Amino acid sequence: MTTATSAMSATSGTPRGPRRRAVLRVAAAGCAWLATPALRASQRPYRIYMMLYRGQSAVEQGFRDYFAVNGIPVELIVRDVAQDIGKVPQLVAEARARRADLIYTWGTPVTLAVAGRAGAIDPAIHVTDIPVVFTMVASPLGSGLVTSLSSSGRNVTGACHVVPLAQQLSAIRAYRRVERIAVIYNPAEPNSVQNVAEWRALASENHLRLVEKPVPPDAKGQPDAGALPRLVANLSSAATQLLYIGPDSFLAANRKALTMAALAQRLPTFAATEVYLRDGKALFGLVSGYESVGRLTAHKAAQILVHRMAPAAIPIETLARFSYLVNMSVADQLQLYPPLKVINYAELMR
Repeated sequence: MTTATSAMSATSGTPRGPRRRAVLRVAAAGCAWLATPALRASQRPYRIYMMLYRGQSAVEQGFRDYFAVNGIPVELIVRDVAQDIGKVPQLVAEARARRADLIYTWGTPVTLAVAGRAGAIDPAIHVTDIPVVFTMVASPLGSGLVTSLSSSGRNVTGACHVVPLAQQLSAIRAYRRVERIAVIYNPAEPNSVQNVAEWRALASENHLRLVEKPVPPDAKGQPDAGALPRLVANLSSAATQLLYIGPDSFLAANRKALTMAALAQRLPTFAATEVYLRDGKALFGLVSGYESVGRLTAHKAAQILVHRMAPAAIPIETLARFSYLVNMSVADQLQLYPPLKVINYAELMR
C-alpha cells in the first residue's frame, strides 16, 4: 500500500489532544519537539519505505500525523511481513528498486533483519546505503543493534518505547506490594529474552521471586498461542501475585487471549506496552503512548530527510513522559482498585 501525505499546517510536533498525566518524567536529551519548516508544495515528496511486523498500529498514525501537521510531503510505501522475517530480503530489494529515501522498521526482529547487529553487518544482506529509522525496539543495546544510544556509528537511529524496568517496578509497587511475579515470553524474540534477563537481575536486587514461563513451540516450531491459557493456569496454581507482560510481538498479537486467560484466573496483569490496556484486559501499566512514539520516530526521520543530518548524529531515545494507565473495568472484575496516590496521577480507563 502506498499513501501520500501533503502539507496541512506548520505547527509544533508536540502530541495533540488532552495531555495524559504521567507518573514519571525522564530526561530525553536532544528531543525538542520543534516544528520542521514546511517544504515547497512543488518539491518531490520524500519516499519512506515502511516495514511493519504485524500490521499497522497507532504508531504509524502518529508517524503520519507528524508529517501532515508539519507540512512535510512524504510518500509512504507500507509493507507488512506479517510476523514472517523471511520476507525482509525481498522487501529490502523493493525498497532499493523504488529508490527509497529512508527505511522505517517496526520492532526488533524486522530492524535486526534490515540493519543487522553492530559488529556483524554484511552489506550483501543488510542495508548500509539507505538511512534506517526504527521504532518499537525495546532494547537497542540488549538486542545488539547498537553499542551506544548516543550514536549508532552508522546509518541507523530510532525510538524506543519501553519504560526502564526499575521504573516499571516502582509503578507496580505503587499499586500493590508483590513478592512473586511471573513473566510469560516468547524465547524466539531477542527483545523478550533480554527483558527477562533484566528482570532476573532486578528481582535478585529487590528480593523478588521471578517465575519464568517461555511459550513452547508448536508442531511447526512456531510459538504456540494455544498454550497461553495453560501457562496462565499454571501460574495461578503456583500462587503468583502478578503477571508481567513485557515487550513481546508474539504476545501482543495474542493479547486478548493472554489477558482474558489471566482475568479468568483472577490474576492481575501489568503491561509494559499500551496495546494490552487499550485493546486487552491488562489491569495496569506504565507505558509510552503509541502515537507519541510514532511522532518521535517521525521527528528523527525529518531530521534526516529535511535537515540532512546523518543518522549516526541523531541519538536513540525514548519519550520524555510516560503514562500510568489503569483499566478500571478490570479492576472492578478483580475487586482490586488502585490506591488514592495512584488515582491522583493515573489515567483511569473503562
